[in-house]
Amino acid sequence: MKRLFCIILLMIMTMCICSCEKEMTPIYADGINDGTYSIEVKSSSSMFKIIDCQLTVANGKMTAVMTLSGTGYEKVFLGTKEEADNAPDSEFSYFTETDEGKYCYEIPVEALDKEFSCAGFSIRKQKWYDRTLVFQSETLPNGALKFNSVPVIIIAVAVVVMIAAAAIIIMKCRKKRG
Repeated sequence: MKRLFCIILLMIMTMCICSCEKEMTPIYADGINDGTYSIEVKSSSSMFKIIDCQLTVANGKMTAVMTLSGTGYEKVFLGTKEEADNAPDSEFSYFTETDEGKYCYEIPVEALDKEFSCAGFSIRKQKWYDRTLVFQSETLPNGALKFNSVPVIIIAVAVVVMIAAAAIIIMKCRKKRG
């Protein structure tokens, strides 16, 4: 009986550990309901601090209007600084100024929870700086994400398998006694 208890406890612990693991899986526009949502964006640089971001999802595409904490960047480019040096002007997102004097940039978003390169052009230094951004899906409001049934199905199958395994172990233990 002690062995059975240990096996069941081990199964429960394994299930808890597996359910707590968080792997970043990109979320594309088709996984989000159409609308405009406030979202947090993780930046690789404190010099490119995003204080507000509005994500708009419409017709299978996403765009974001990012507001930076400062006014040091004239334009941004989706890609590296090397790519920005060779890109046509039409591929840059120039700032618009808010009523509070902050700079905003509108950019297309391929996916949430996925790192992507973004270069910012410094007004003062007159050069590009590489940044990495991640739009964080866990900061979206409730109801923004479409329901994904795959994890629920996987968990349900795992629970059924564990219950069946526990039942088999219990039956074998009873047969040995009787």
